[in-house]
Amino acid sequence: MYEIVLINGKDYPVRFGMNSLRMFCKDTNRALSDLDKLGESMSLDDACFLILNGIKDGSRVSGQECSLTVESVADLLDEDFEALNKVLEVFSTQFTAKLGNEGNVKATKKKKVAKK
Repeated sequence: MYEIVLINGKDYPVRFGMNSLRMFCKDTNRALSDLDKLGESMSLDDACFLILNGIKDGSRVSGQECSLTVESVADLLDEDFEALNKVLEVFSTQFTAKLGNEGNVKATKKKKVAKK
């Protein structure tokens, strides 16, 4: 699943699955456990790499080519700085869903209630 984000007048598919998070961790030399702290101390490099990898993975999943670099993402943000918030919102939504309880929690057993 990916979402389309309009950046500087162009639609970009954005996806924050395990592949994009893997690439982001590799590019920024972070551990998976660091991802939940991104909002506290995100550098401009972090933001650009996060957006780049979200677009790269969205493009891969949607069957599109992606020739963006971290520099070209920074240039896009120069023209449309609001795009940063749009993509971070997608990240927040998709990352929270991945860390949520989807398939990771055993079903709770219903307690039997004695009927009177």
